[in-house]
Amino acid sequence: MTKYILPITGIRKKLVVYYLIVTLILGATSIFSYYNAKLVLDKLNTIIIDYVYLNELNNDVNTMMMEVEKYLTTKSSDALLDYYTIYNSLDVKAKNIPRDSSYDNDILILKNIGYMIDNLLVETDQAVKAKRGRISHEYIAHFTRSIEISEHIKLYINNLLTYKLQEGSSQYNLITKNMTFLSYINAIIIVVSVTLNIFLAFMFAYRLTKPIIKLAHSAEKISQGDFDIQPFNIKTGDEISTLATAFEKMVVNIKTYIDEIKKQAEMEKKLKVQEMENFKMKSLLRDAELKALQSQINPHFLFNTFNAAGQLAMMEGADNTSEFIENIAQLFRYNLRKLDEAVTLKDEINYSQNYMYILKTRFGDKIDFTLDVDEHLLNIETPCAIIQPIVENAFIHGIENLEKSGEIKLTVNESDGIIRVEVEDNGIGIDESKIKTIISPGGSKKNTGKHASGIGIHNVIDRLRLFYNSKNINEVFEIESKVGYGTKVTLKLPYKKGSALNDQTVDC
Repeated sequence: MTKYILPITGIRKKLVVYYLIVTLILGATSIFSYYNAKLVLDKLNTIIIDYVYLNELNNDVNTMMMEVEKYLTTKSSDALLDYYTIYNSLDVKAKNIPRDSSYDNDILILKNIGYMIDNLLVETDQAVKAKRGRISHEYIAHFTRSIEISEHIKLYINNLLTYKLQEGSSQYNLITKNMTFLSYINAIIIVVSVTLNIFLAFMFAYRLTKPIIKLAHSAEKISQGDFDIQPFNIKTGDEISTLATAFEKMVVNIKTYIDEIKKQAEMEKKLKVQEMENFKMKSLLRDAELKALQSQINPHFLFNTFNAAGQLAMMEGADNTSEFIENIAQLFRYNLRKLDEAVTLKDEINYSQNYMYILKTRFGDKIDFTLDVDEHLLNIETPCAIIQPIVENAFIHGIENLEKSGEIKLTVNESDGIIRVEVEDNGIGIDESKIKTIISPGGSKKNTGKHASGIGIHNVIDRLRLFYNSKNINEVFEIESKVGYGTKVTLKLPYKKGSALNDQTVDC
């Protein structure tokens, strides 16, 4: 399992060996320096501890003698309390002094100091008790004896301190010499370690990068189109050797591939000439097809025909027929407009009126159409053909199959910066599920319906969203309906200042 997780081979093996060598050298240097420093510190620490201990012992003896003398002189309870405090502390220290047999001079002196402290504690205690019992000659004798013992203790302590000082001086000189020697040794080791590390770094870097640089130069020649490269002969026994072998094979394959591409280019050149001839033939056929389509029914010819028919009916006195044909002509002419051209609300309303006139002429009193328009909004810029498809949808899906008379009402007003174009009918209505399908993204495309204009609801919604840069359908389109009572479709047009076209009406 470990073999597959972290295989130590090739370049990775070289790098691991290098870093292990460097780490071992630095680690050995650090451990050597740490060990020597610890030895020196331990020796100095021992000397300092001895000095501190003897000084504390001497201070305690002096303090106790002062408190005894103060009590014997003043018989103060505070002095007595301080005496017992220092007495207990000195008693603990005396008991901790080793009393074992030994031939070491320091230990012998310290053991004598311990016995003398024991006698001192006895004599001071007897002096205090005699003072409390008001036996003058006894406490004076004991106090005098305690002074003598304390002086001997101080003498022994001073002698021991002197001996320790001499010994410490000798050890300090030895330590200083050792530290100087160790400093030179550490400096030499550090210099050797740094030199060795630098040498290893350069050696490993050179061995690793030399073949890579050679491959890089060869790759640069290939990028310039020069494939005449000498064999590498790289045998490092790692991934670079594999890379060099693969690189040589790649160069051979590229040269072979280039030769094949040249052959294919010659063949494709011949095929291009043939394709150009075929393309010319297809262009001629397409022109012929377009001319055939144009020769069928020319929309402008049909529009002019309707105009001519309307004028003829007027000349013959058929006013109703003339007006009917004129509305058809206007409706047809509006359909000839490009859907990406902007128009005014007035154009859109006129277009819807033309459509409703034709319906009323066909169906008579079966359909009623009313307008409620704010005239201040007539010159507002809108997309082309957005109201008539909604009116047509209201008629086809709402009231065409009603037995009663149908009503369609077109309302245009403005509120809170939104122009609301409402088309309301009293038709059969739409159920909630179908409304959700219509207003869902892409859903309205399934309900295009058969419109004379060829423009369905989804087309109106998409063009409104594009025209007003709206992400959600609800920002521009809304349906309210109740089955059996009718439907109201609302187009919501953002009202922006300066969005009106010029006052002149676009000629439709």
